Amino acid sequence: MKLRILNSAAIAAFLSLFNSATATTIPATGPVPIRITSGGEAFVNNNAVLIGNTNTTLTPITASTKGVTLTWQPLKHHVIKVEVSSNYSFTGAQFTVPSSDKFFGVWEYPFHGQLDNTNVSLQLLGVGNDEGINWSNARAPFFISTAGYGVYVDTLEMGAFDFTTPNMATFNFNTSSLTYYIILPEKEGSFKSVIREYTELSARIEMPPDSAYGPNFWSDDFTQDFHGNVSNAQENYFDVINHLAENQIRATSMFADRPYGTGNSSFGNFDFNPKFYPTPAKFISDLASAGFDFQVWVANRAFLYTELFNASVANGWLFPGIDPVQFQGPALNLSIPAAYDYFKSHLKYFTDLGVKGFKIDRGEESEMPFYEQNIQMTLFEKLCHEVMIEAWGLGNYYSFARSAVDRARSLTGIWNGDSHANFTGLQYSVTSGLRAGILGFSMWGSDTGGYIRVANQTVPTEELWARWMWFSAFSPVFEVMVGTGHTPWYAPYTSSLVEILKTTANLHVSLVPYIRSYTYQATKTGIPVMRALWLEYPDELDAVKDIGDQYIFGSEFLVAPMVTTGNSREVYFPGSTKWINYISLTSNTTSIPQVYAGGQTTNVTASVEEMPVYVKEGAIIPTGDLHQNNAKWDANWKPYLNFEVFPSFDVECSSFSYYSRETNKTVEIEMKVDGGNVTITNGGFGGLDKVWNVTSIGEYWVYVAGTIQRVAIPEGGGAVSMRMESSAWE
Repeated sequence: MKLRILNSAAIAAFLSLFNSATATTIPATGPVPIRITSGGEAFVNNNAVLIGNTNTTLTPITASTKGVTLTWQPLKHHVIKVEVSSNYSFTGAQFTVPSSDKFFGVWEYPFHGQLDNTNVSLQLLGVGNDEGINWSNARAPFFISTAGYGVYVDTLEMGAFDFTTPNMATFNFNTSSLTYYIILPEKEGSFKSVIREYTELSARIEMPPDSAYGPNFWSDDFTQDFHGNVSNAQENYFDVINHLAENQIRATSMFADRPYGTGNSSFGNFDFNPKFYPTPAKFISDLASAGFDFQVWVANRAFLYTELFNASVANGWLFPGIDPVQFQGPALNLSIPAAYDYFKSHLKYFTDLGVKGFKIDRGEESEMPFYEQNIQMTLFEKLCHEVMIEAWGLGNYYSFARSAVDRARSLTGIWNGDSHANFTGLQYSVTSGLRAGILGFSMWGSDTGGYIRVANQTVPTEELWARWMWFSAFSPVFEVMVGTGHTPWYAPYTSSLVEILKTTANLHVSLVPYIRSYTYQATKTGIPVMRALWLEYPDELDAVKDIGDQYIFGSEFLVAPMVTTGNSREVYFPGSTKWINYISLTSNTTSIPQVYAGGQTTNVTASVEEMPVYVKEGAIIPTGDLHQNNAKWDANWKPYLNFEVFPSFDVECSSFSYYSRETNKTVEIEMKVDGGNVTITNGGFGGLDKVWNVTSIGEYWVYVAGTIQRVAIPEGGGAVSMRMESSAWE
């Protein structure tokens, strides 16, 4: 067995931010650990590297183990690379942390409704029908501990993680050669730097078009639930579009779920069913003219007797032993180049018609051998990505999947599976969004109101749907399923729900400049838009590490969705800053909303017409309306950009990095408070006025002493000043 021991110079460079750092010494007997100590205590305790011929018989490597090569070395000063190679079929490792610490990551699904992985053991595959959400399946072989470090296993082979032993994480993979990385923080407690290093090793999201953030309206079946004079699916879409216009509800895209094509289960002939879609090319063109991007459902499924199935059988592309009736179509083995190329070439039918994205479904329902899930899903998402890139170019389309693994985050966004249409489904969805973010899947959304609904019942209830609409307004992606008896503007729902949909959908659109700016940061750093409290406030770890039903949105918002019935909940206000009710502030400028000091838990109330959302003192929030999309009812529409700023005597300087998609530039907005003088500096927008064809860029919104004052932005850069006699934060 070969062992590479880090010399003192390498360790000093590797752990330059830690005092008295030492490396492992090889024991004469027992397991070979990889242990990094700081101040005499184990900071990282990789107490065993495991090998075995089955996943239940792994044993630790010792100094006397034969036929094994184990090396570890610093990749950079805070990342160590471990490589294991042997003649054994399975390889793994074991880590321990102190009793007060926890592990997060690996799966999007929130087991037991929790944010961490305590008492969870499962393979790295899709989670099936379970409490709260069915098929919540974003995943990655990465975990992060509150001890301060992360571990990334760089493989798509099938493996398993076990957190059932208290304060221990164990993993094993079905491979004789394994590489994993131990990632230390750049400074103590910097969880963001761990995620940054992990996503640099793995992959980061790509920048989507602004239409990707939504709202996206869709139906589980547009070929039914007709109203008025609607007689086919095409007309049914425009029934939705007309109601959105009638109520002035903003939207950016729509998609066709199954059924929409011909053949068994409506997919596999690469077409639209002429009975329901008589003129698909014109239909998609008309959608675009109405302001909507359009996506369609796809899956690696060869449904029986379709063109895809017949070609796959003739060429031997299907995985053997998968019943094409019982499992509604086996998957193609996309590791076969001819199968990959055939599928890709035929999906181009949709982009040729104007389709600008795929809803990528399935991949974890026994249509392939389970050990192929991660490999095949990544190949299919790569295939779909290439189809879209070749048609539209990078960043001009949006695809999303429920099942995605690790590096596929650069290929697809995520929706969190089939959430149950009840408050458990909502609570689990909030937590799954945070768990997805920990794994770097920042472009994320959930089916507003839940997907698993009960026929012939008012599901979701009006209260649940309203609460979920508010949650979606402060999610990266807002998507709403209508139709099949569950549409807000049809009975049994009331006009009050339609008004809440309008408020939340239009608020989400106005927040796109803010969401887009943090999405751009995610493409560069891997830090998600939706952030667990401990990610943003590591100094308060003990207070916040178990909170999975509230989050930081970007850096400036604290969001606490109402995840139970009723009008009250407890909210923890983190940090040493102050927080003010954003919804009350922006909807009512005649009174001063209550201010909450950080470091306390408070019971708050919120009707269904609002949600507990708070903005921190000193914040700068870009809002606006940058793309008309479906707002064709406004003949005088023009794009505009606002900056809402919240100066405080206690915050001397704050800034915001605004990302302009129009110019592909980042502009720094800075606010300084000196006594009562507030100075706001605009770094210059570089010709946005020409891009937008308007003469004024927008306005600053300044909240001072209970009123909103507006100060025009100096075009081309510069500064504006105002006098703050009193502060809303006092």
